[in-house]
Amino acid sequence: MSNKKPVPGYIWMLAGLAIGFFAAFLVYLDKQPAEKVTFTEAIKQELKNARQQKKLETAKKATQDTGKKTADTREKPRFEFYTILSELEVFVPEPEIEEDKPHAQPQKNSQINNEKKYLLQAGSFRSQVDAERLKANLALLGVQSSIQSVTINSDSWHRVRIGPFSSNLQLRETLGTLKQNNIHAMTMELK
Repeated sequence: MSNKKPVPGYIWMLAGLAIGFFAAFLVYLDKQPAEKVTFTEAIKQELKNARQQKKLETAKKATQDTGKKTADTREKPRFEFYTILSELEVFVPEPEIEEDKPHAQPQKNSQINNEKKYLLQAGSFRSQVDAERLKANLALLGVQSSIQSVTINSDSWHRVRIGPFSSNLQLRETLGTLKQNNIHAMTMELK
């Protein structure tokens, strides 16, 4: 026979309560709203703190070196990546597409064509495989596309293009199909 004493029931009850309170505390913490700090706000705050720290260091240095300051020892401004990046952000609006207007009088010379033609660029990839994959996805949607390979600054790019469209109705239908399938295409006017 073993000489072990059984563990009293109140110990088991206290252990269960401790585990229960811990689980409830974790659920409580999970339900608390987190501070909404975006990445850009965090970067701006860090830049602000760094600038203030640099100003303090510069002020201390200036008080120590008041007699030694010359024009040649000025520091050049340092570029800050995130500041420059936010200044370069540009919004490119989608071009307006003119409505098809029925012609009141038929043109006498059938060779003159004043209608605008449009082209859609569904993507531009460095990898031929990625371009082929998008082209296959477009084919599954019933959209005929082509791949145009170009070299820009010794980099090879593969553009997936749809069109040209002679009718604005066809263009709008294709854009609608692409947007429904989360494919963002850029509209370009052929000249």
